[in-house]
Amino acid sequence: MPPEPVDRDYWNSLAETYGRDLLEIVHEAGAGVLRDEIARFAAPEHRVADLGCGPGSLLPFLSKHFREVVAVDYAEELLDAARRRCGERNVTFHRHDLSSGKELRLEVEVACCVNALIDPDRRKREMMVRTVASSVAAGGTVVIIVPALESVFHVYHSLLRCRRRQGSPAGLTEKQAERDLAAEVDSLAGGIVRVGGVPTKYWMREEIAGALEDHELMVKRMRRVEYAWKEEIDDPPAWLLKPQPWDWLVVAQRVTGA
Repeated sequence: MPPEPVDRDYWNSLAETYGRDLLEIVHEAGAGVLRDEIARFAAPEHRVADLGCGPGSLLPFLSKHFREVVAVDYAEELLDAARRRCGERNVTFHRHDLSSGKELRLEVEVACCVNALIDPDRRKREMMVRTVASSVAAGGTVVIIVPALESVFHVYHSLLRCRRRQGSPAGLTEKQAERDLAAEVDSLAGGIVRVGGVPTKYWMREEIAGALEDHELMVKRMRRVEYAWKEEIDDPPAWLLKPQPWDWLVVAQRVTGA
């Protein structure tokens, strides 16, 4: 059985193949959306943290727009990859397990957390959200991206539509969709979906908003970050356009005592 998503050996093994094995959002069409949101809060005097930085895809952009960048991950090989990708003097690297409950001892104006809140263990996710919240100064901003559970069902409905519109062998029948969905979704209530065989947390819109608000992070804005159909469907038909599959991008503000 594949290791859990936050297993250190598993993440270390991804260091050299991360771009192929996992969707690095900053290399996709959604990269512009993410950068635009972060740029709203950039300032020469501000510090920013990339929490769960992985191989450092976002770091070159952050280093150009903030006074200081703190890159945090707990897989040493991924941190090494991030160091190779961005060696700017205003970037520092820290190994820390966001789900451990240990204080990060960090207070920045802006924190980014891109596809890091994906552990299937609810307790670990709660600890991660707590760590993200505590890393931001009062009045500061967090920019978070998480996989969208609604998008999973949108993909399956689109496969059913392909079969109805094009006939066999395109898309899926309802029986095939039920079978494949049951194999892919470990827990509908928990939002646990297998990605490459690995149990991964997917979030509903209202669910991620509530989880953040429970930790004094008040949602200011939420939007879809769409990605290409080819990431979900082999040879998608040209007529299959909007909406594309998506992740949720959430902008929230730290409001103490809320």
